[in-house]
Amino acid sequence: MLRSFTFATVTLVAGLGLPAAALAQDEATRRSWGAEARAEMARLAPLAGDWVVTEYMPQPDGSWHAAETAYRETTRYLLDGLAQRIEAPERPAQPWRLETTIQYDQNRDVFRLVALDDTWGNMDVYEGVMTGEGDLVVDDLRADTPYLGADGSRTYFRLTFSIESPDRNTLHVDASRDAGETWQPFQRIERVRFGTQ
Repeated sequence: MLRSFTFATVTLVAGLGLPAAALAQDEATRRSWGAEARAEMARLAPLAGDWVVTEYMPQPDGSWHAAETAYRETTRYLLDGLAQRIEAPERPAQPWRLETTIQYDQNRDVFRLVALDDTWGNMDVYEGVMTGEGDLVVDDLRADTPYLGADGSRTYFRLTFSIESPDRNTLHVDASRDAGETWQPFQRIERVRFGTQ
């Protein structure tokens, strides 16, 4: 099969009048195409690894309450450093799973996070930047992918990844029901590197 595919490819290239060498990509050249994206994604290196995760929900008095028992989560680089994937854990208190990928769009100079769950099936798209303090802040306003309530309400989310140290980071989730005019705390997710807690 591989031999026939290779033969078919050479035949197609020859048929178009293009030498096969003209279409071959030099490894260094290919890697240079994503150099800026790799450099930006390298800023998120402290997010990669195995984590013990605890989720907290805000309380009316301003305090935070642990929403479920801690669980384990893994974040890995993909595509030779061009993206990170937060692998969906089995979460004890949640009936759904969430697949999340982060990448840097070097054509638009934005980080993009896409999240897809196995219950609602909506792909949430977030875009944003790294702050001067080193936090990654993304929201779903520009992509207009809010959570739609049964009553027609639209809830937007802003995600702030704060890298506190190589062994600890926190994801702050804020919600807006007025298209980003105001934000309220929605959830806090603390991640401590597995084996250091």
